[in-house]
Amino acid sequence: MPPKNFKCKQCGQCCLNLLDAFTTCATDEDVEMWEQEGRDDILEWVDTIQFGDQCVHDIWVSPVSHDDVEQCPWLRKLPNQDKYICRIHDVKPEHCRNYPLSWQHAKETGCPGFDD
Repeated sequence: MPPKNFKCKQCGQCCLNLLDAFTTCATDEDVEMWEQEGRDDILEWVDTIQFGDQCVHDIWVSPVSHDDVEQCPWLRKLPNQDKYICRIHDVKPEHCRNYPLSWQHAKETGCPGFDD
């Protein structure tokens, strides 16, 4: 959960530059939710890597090039506005739901959610 005094301004900064914004891995629970919801459209952007008895679910990996993408594929700019929406808001991964972790994390990633 983001800090209590954080207010999302829909700037999209957290999703426009994934390389700086957050570690891009999904939890086992995220993957399970998408499987239960039949969200193959999301799952095709997940690269699961097995390490012994543990899995790492790397997201967002292009299903075409198999490279990490720099911008979230689910981010959409609202027409005629400087605001963005998440097209998978109801089922977005835990790391997105918890962004930012702190004021410092927001500052380091260019998020204005703590500005007055």
